[in-house]
Amino acid sequence: MPLEIQCHCTLCNIEAKLFSALTGPESRPVSELFSAFPALHGHSTVSDLLFHLRASPADAANDNLFHEIFALREANPAFAESLLVLVFLPMLHRAVRLITRQQESLTEEDIAQQVLFFFLLFLHSPEMGTRRSHFAFAIARGVKRHIFEWAKQESTNAALLDHANGEASVFVELEDSFERFAQLRHFLHRCVTNGKLADSELDLLIQFKLDGNTGEEMAVLNGSSSNAVRQRFKRLLAKLRRLAR
Repeated sequence: MPLEIQCHCTLCNIEAKLFSALTGPESRPVSELFSAFPALHGHSTVSDLLFHLRASPADAANDNLFHEIFALREANPAFAESLLVLVFLPMLHRAVRLITRQQESLTEEDIAQQVLFFFLLFLHSPEMGTRRSHFAFAIARGVKRHIFEWAKQESTNAALLDHANGEASVFVELEDSFERFAQLRHFLHRCVTNGKLADSELDLLIQFKLDGNTGEEMAVLNGSSSNAVRQRFKRLLAKLRRLAR
C-alpha cells in the first residue's frame, strides 16, 4: 500500500521518492533481499515491514528486525538506509515541526536537511556499530539530541549576528556624524579665517544651532524683535550656502 503524503515539505517529498524507489518495478524482489534474514523474511513486502516497524512497540521482536536491517546494510547499504529513513521519518517530521515553531529564525527546509544529515550520520556512529538492542530508542534519542542542540546554537548565532549588525550600524552612523561635524567645523573655521564670516555671525549660528536659543530669547538679549533675529539668521544660512558652493 503506497504511503499517503501528509504535506509537501522536504521530508514528505523524500518519503514519497524513497518509497517509490524501494517498491517500484525496477527494485529488487523483497524475497531475494530478505532471504538470508529469518526475521525480515517473515514480511513479504516493504510496505508490510514498514507498517509493522512504525506501528509496533520497541520490543525484543523489533530489535531482531533492526539487527537484521543493520546486517543487511553491509550487503546493500542503499536499500537498508533508505528503509531506515522511511521507518523513522514520522519521528524526524515531528522534530522538524517542533523546532520550526520554537525557532522562528530557522527555515523549515534547513531544519529538515539537518535532521536528515544527523540521522544518517548517527546510523554510522560507533554507538550504532556496537549496539545489539534498543535500536529504535537509541536512534530517536541520539538524533533528537543532536538536532535540538544544533537548533539552539543556530538560534543563538542568529541573535548574536543581529546584535553585532545593530552595533555596527550604530557605529557607522556615529562615524558618519563625526565626519560631517569635522567637515563643518573646518568649513566654518576657514570662512572666519578668510574674513568671509564675521565673529558675530558665527556666534549667531552657535546660539541657534548648538545652544538651542529661540528667536524670542535672542531678541530679548539683543534688544530687537524676534522677527528681525529670525530674518538675520535666514540671511546667514543663505550666505553659508553660497560659500559652500
